Amino acid sequence: MTGASVRGKKIGIIGVGNIGASILRGLLAADEHVSEPVFISDVRSERLESFTGEFKPRVLVCASNSEVAERSDVILLAVKPQDVRAVLEGLAPVMGNDNLLISVAAGVSTQTIERVLGAGKRVIRVMPNIGALIGESVTALSKGTYADDTDEAVAKALLGAIGAVYTVKERDIDIVTGLSGSGIAFFAAVIDAMAAGGVCEGLPRELALAIAAQTAQGAARMVLAGTTPVALQEMTASPGGTTMRGLYAMETRNVKAAMMHAVSAATKRARELSTSIE
Repeated sequence: MTGASVRGKKIGIIGVGNIGASILRGLLAADEHVSEPVFISDVRSERLESFTGEFKPRVLVCASNSEVAERSDVILLAVKPQDVRAVLEGLAPVMGNDNLLISVAAGVSTQTIERVLGAGKRVIRVMPNIGALIGESVTALSKGTYADDTDEAVAKALLGAIGAVYTVKERDIDIVTGLSGSGIAFFAAVIDAMAAGGVCEGLPRELALAIAAQTAQGAARMVLAGTTPVALQEMTASPGGTTMRGLYAMETRNVKAAMMHAVSAATKRARELSTSIE
């Protein structure tokens, strides 16, 4: 998190479910970057209660979404897609063009949000994944019509509190949803399958699962450090060895094709949902 883009900003979060709460906790953990109280609201009072004790006065519960908007420079909208229009209609009368709204609502375009809020409203759309719960989210970010580079820097700083942030064209956010939003579940399925293979060969379930997960983490870190997936395979697959036999078994069962189909199917569904919400 860069810090300079967020410090001094008054931040409000509407909706503190899994993603909203994860972003809030990430901001609070990076307390050197947040100099003002964070204003929050949610239709479910029990979600707010967990932030009214130990985090007070760093977190202030507001009586309404409108109060959050009135007291904030940057408003993070983290409600369900089907609730977005009603919430935006309530915010429109109190939001000025100097406010920045960052939407986490899946499938809701910046154009749709701008139509409800009115011309000139600065909007950025983001798509984190559930890795936000442990500070390991992957977030895609796209600017709306009126948002500028400074707004993008603010959004990156805020979402950087929960993981990595990548700027993409808005038309590509549905692809990121299929690749990352859904993809974290695909990797979970692969880890579970590898662990099951270990169990099949005689390892205890908990041990096999821990080894499979740690192995996946090692592969991911090497790729992020610059080793290509192909190079990583070549480093471990000696002629006639165990890795080559395993890779051959994967090829004959079309594992790569299955993963590609999974991402494509999830992307297709994300596009369908986006169209239905529009």
